[in-house]
Amino acid sequence: MMRSAPSPEDQIRSIHYKYDISEERVKAALEDRRFGEVDQASLLSCLCSTSMEEILAMRKDDPWGIVRKKLGFTAESYEEAYLRHRAERLHRFYGMETERALALLEEGYPSHWIRLAYLLEQHSRMKMETIVHQRKKSEKWKPWAERVLSVSPEDLTKWIAETRNPALPVKK
Repeated sequence: MMRSAPSPEDQIRSIHYKYDISEERVKAALEDRRFGEVDQASLLSCLCSTSMEEILAMRKDDPWGIVRKKLGFTAESYEEAYLRHRAERLHRFYGMETERALALLEEGYPSHWIRLAYLLEQHSRMKMETIVHQRKKSEKWKPWAERVLSVSPEDLTKWIAETRNPALPVKK
């Protein structure tokens, strides 16, 4: 099933919150470029000291791989900067310590696992590191939390809604 394209307002909100770039700058960039282009340029801007606008100008002539090389990224330095950015975003959105999030990202855990583990840590005596290490991919979060932490599925649903990612489209 194909997802519908995000609305212009959702595109602006997404980039604004993910990369901490003003809504005005994002809106201006989206006037003549696709969402994916602006999103990628915004990410690269966060990972280095070059503005989104400068990166979009570079992109007019070069594919993304060349743009990354011109910005000085190697595969290793890009991965390191990208993981740090994701850890900082987890801190900004949910308040978890950047270094703890970074350690789990470096182990290969996805951001949403870390976010849910941190949320459960806030309501239990188990550390988020223990939660992500114990929970298996084959088990859904709500049954696992109920079985291991005695957290009701209704409570977990409520906590998730209360801490919703601000970069996501507004629920209608």
